[in-house]
Amino acid sequence: MRGMSLKIIPEHIDPFRFAEQSLRLEGVVKIIDMHRLSASLNSTNEPVAVKLEFGVDEQGITFVKGHLKTTLILQCQRCMEPFVYEIISNFVLGVVNSLEEVDSLPEGYEPALAKDGLLALRELVEDELILNLPIIPRHEPDICKVKLPLADAGWEQEKGENPFHVLASLKHKQKLKSGD
Repeated sequence: MRGMSLKIIPEHIDPFRFAEQSLRLEGVVKIIDMHRLSASLNSTNEPVAVKLEFGVDEQGITFVKGHLKTTLILQCQRCMEPFVYEIISNFVLGVVNSLEEVDSLPEGYEPALAKDGLLALRELVEDELILNLPIIPRHEPDICKVKLPLADAGWEQEKGENPFHVLASLKHKQKLKSGD
C-alpha cells in the first residue's frame, strides 16, 4: 500500500442515498485519525484499505458490505517489543436510524447507526478494527523474545501422571493418622 495514492474515504456519507444507487466506495482511512485505536498502537503509519458496498436487500434493509485490510503495530504484552498484527475483515452492517430499530435487524446484520441521516465511516472502520484486535497482543511463544518458563524448564507433565497425586498421598497419610 505504501507509495500508492489511494483516495481517502469520506468521513460522513448519506448511507440511504448510497444504498438506493448501489454505490461502492474504495480507498483508505488513516489510522492516525482514529484516536481510540491509535492510542493502543506503536505506529500509526499504515493506512487501512477499505472497500464498502451499499445496497438495499429484498427485506428493504439498507446495508453496507465492507472489507478492511491493514497491518497494525501493537506491543507484545510478554516481551514489550513491537508486534505486527494483520487484520483482514469482512462485515455486513444493517443501517438503522435509532437504537429501537436494532432489534428489528435480521440475523447476519450488525447495526450501524446513522446519526441525522449520516453514517460516520471513519468511526465505522475504527469500530471494526477495534473488534478485531487481539485481547492480549503477543507474539507466538516460539518467536517471542521472552521465553515461557514452562517450555524451557521442562515442566511438562509426564503423560498419564495425575496432577492431583500429591493430594491423594496427603489424604492417605491423613487416614493413617486418624486410624480409619
